[in-house]
Amino acid sequence: MTKKEIVIIGSGVSGLLCGKRLTEAGHSVLLIDKGRNAGGRLSTRRTDGAVFHHGASSLPDFYKHKDLPEFVIKILKRAEKEKVIQRKGVIFEPFSSVSHLVSFFAEGLNIKEGCEATSLDLKNKTIDVTYRSDNSTKLSYDLLIISIPPNQAKTLINNQLDRFDSCLSEVEMRSSAAALFSFDLDPALIKETYFSNKNVHVYVENNRFKCVQRLLSFTVHTKEPFAKKVVNNDKNKIKDILFKEVSNAVPVSLPKPTYEAGHRWLYGFTERSLGKAYLFYENESVGVCGDWCSGSTILDAASSGVKLAEQVLKL
Repeated sequence: MTKKEIVIIGSGVSGLLCGKRLTEAGHSVLLIDKGRNAGGRLSTRRTDGAVFHHGASSLPDFYKHKDLPEFVIKILKRAEKEKVIQRKGVIFEPFSSVSHLVSFFAEGLNIKEGCEATSLDLKNKTIDVTYRSDNSTKLSYDLLIISIPPNQAKTLINNQLDRFDSCLSEVEMRSSAAALFSFDLDPALIKETYFSNKNVHVYVENNRFKCVQRLLSFTVHTKEPFAKKVVNNDKNKIKDILFKEVSNAVPVSLPKPTYEAGHRWLYGFTERSLGKAYLFYENESVGVCGDWCSGSTILDAASSGVKLAEQVLKL
């Protein structure tokens, strides 16, 4: 095997496990992500006195998945053994927090966070990147893997892969809105983990996982078709709309929040996938992976990234 310099754009589950497989095989792998933390939609936000898990927070039973690479099964079995995840009926959830699961996936990887790929030159195998500090640089690679939502990938590739744009006609993503609220109330007021009404899902963060929560805290996700009415508002408006919804959904009177934030998941859900585990353009030394390639779950993301990595290892 010839050791390659590999850059992966995006550090969601697909990018992380792709990077893990390639790193363990002996390649030099750098993951870059414009976000503050790795994990993609496995998202956690920490504030003073509260922890919010406002992205994906569970995965299907991997023991029953018919097409999961052995590498993924091995990783998840170890996560279960080390109490990173635990079975909850027909699903698995993080034991202490979603961020703990992300750290488990990211262990041993070289990740630069707050590092945004702004343009690609596929002919010369370079990437222009900008850091949060506004410094910029150019990265070179032997192999590039793109593990970000399809519309973002299309913008970044910028017509340098003719076949890629035609593939995207098969993919349909759905947006959603969410909001985070914490209150200076005794968390013991509510014992339940979940409430809902016709418009929203409300998750009681204090009762979901085993991380410490000092304030009464909720994560609110919109249901369809209400999500379509809300998601195009700005984040402050989303926050205000969803505060009314959570106030109607929970059984206690809520004061003014100590913390509140609106959030838009513009590429939150895969409505129609590509129907392939990954895309690989050997002549251009570019691979593309993500949950949107073959499904919408964490397992689909993991499978996509590892299957692409194993294709690379055949070269």
